[in-house]
Amino acid sequence: MLRCGGVLGAVVLSVVTVLAVAGCASGAGAVLGDEPQDTAGLTQAEAAGLSLEEEFGLASERYVEMQGVLEEAQLQISDGAWFWNGGDVLPVAAGADAFGEPLPGADDDNSYFFTAGRILEPEGAEGVRSDLDPMIEYFDQKGWESGSREIGRNSEARADSGDGWWVTYTVRPNGQYSLAVYSEPFWTNDSGALFSAIADRDPADFPDESVPGEYPPFPSWSDPVQP
Repeated sequence: MLRCGGVLGAVVLSVVTVLAVAGCASGAGAVLGDEPQDTAGLTQAEAAGLSLEEEFGLASERYVEMQGVLEEAQLQISDGAWFWNGGDVLPVAAGADAFGEPLPGADDDNSYFFTAGRILEPEGAEGVRSDLDPMIEYFDQKGWESGSREIGRNSEARADSGDGWWVTYTVRPNGQYSLAVYSEPFWTNDSGALFSAIADRDPADFPDESVPGEYPPFPSWSDPVQP
């Protein structure tokens, strides 16, 4: 159940599928005049005034911020090596799949979010519900809206940071535990152009595993385009 200002509400948790969640206030969806603001406080009109290079720079800052959120959450569980299940650098077209408060007018072309995930296989782990406790205690210490639920044989906990980030932790009977961070949506002039600008400069090389705080750098605008 999700705790939203003391009111309990049912939630569905998943680290595989990014789901929109309504009913809890968070970063995206705020309104400035008649214009909805994204999780960074920008309206669509303000984002439209940015050049692709400026958007690239903002994406770089958001990537680093996401890694910081991920690192702090990882350290609540283990400072050892975590497995990767994909790269983190490329943004995801938001549209209806964005986390958190809906951003009115957002679609796959004009908005995006970032996500990062890691996998841990603790020795002897069997997915018992109490293995969520360290993460739930962390959420409570941060004062974040949070909740937990049994999904089949898995147990999951999720929290809303209140400033644009969601953290989900899942424990499974097979001993594979997953941690994921998602941003709420950001406005963009063209999500496809931004994706391409990043992908063209990204060597698409990420490690099989890393300790918290270790991750490939975001590419620079001045980097050569990859063949």
